[in-house]
Amino acid sequence: MKIRNLDLNSGKPAVCVPVTEKDQEGIIEHIQELAGSADMIEWRIDYFEDIYSLEKITAVLKKARVAAKNTPLLCTIRTDLEGGNFPVKSGDYKETIKGIAESGCADLIDIEYDTLGDDRGLRGEVENCGVKTVLSHHDFNCTPDTKTMYDYLISMKDAGADIVKLAVMPKESADVLRLLQVTNDFHKNYPETPLITMSMGSIGTISRLCGQTFGSCVTFGADREASAPGQIDFEELKEIVRILDEAE
Repeated sequence: MKIRNLDLNSGKPAVCVPVTEKDQEGIIEHIQELAGSADMIEWRIDYFEDIYSLEKITAVLKKARVAAKNTPLLCTIRTDLEGGNFPVKSGDYKETIKGIAESGCADLIDIEYDTLGDDRGLRGEVENCGVKTVLSHHDFNCTPDTKTMYDYLISMKDAGADIVKLAVMPKESADVLRLLQVTNDFHKNYPETPLITMSMGSIGTISRLCGQTFGSCVTFGADREASAPGQIDFEELKEIVRILDEAE
């Protein structure tokens, strides 16, 4: 799968950097700084001070698209149910997703599987706008059992995701090993479906470094501020990914 000039099937994980500024000026400035250095930029829209105004989100998106140049732009509204800042009970999640797709400025949109994963109509509308969907599931409390994690990936694939994403919180190192095993098994069984997995927190940091070994195609690194536990500096992450890629 290619997103602009980025090949997600190359075997080398793309380094994606989240942008979490609250105001338009800070968002655009940060995206401009990252364009060309990050492989992918994620705008975490749930941090935006005007998150409830689709008109203002769209206005920022138009400027963000220009600022990102040819770097792929992933748009994410993380709900409070999965560690984000957007109250899912507000009822605007679906309409905001649709508005982002219709703006023509996003390359990918993250859609939480547990929130809207069964809404095939929404995914169809998003894809009709030429936008790829990342169906995701985040568990900030624990690492579910192996079968549950694998079943989540299968369910997201079967629901029509272009990319599937699973992020879990480990309590011990064995949890990280189980997440990597699930990643490896899914990638071997369904190599045509790009997947993103990570074990969060300090225990799980290793999972962000070894994607090409187990099949995860994107890893997230921090610049000014981490958007999830365990993210390391993206420049350091790029260098680690480069070293591991050249060693293969």
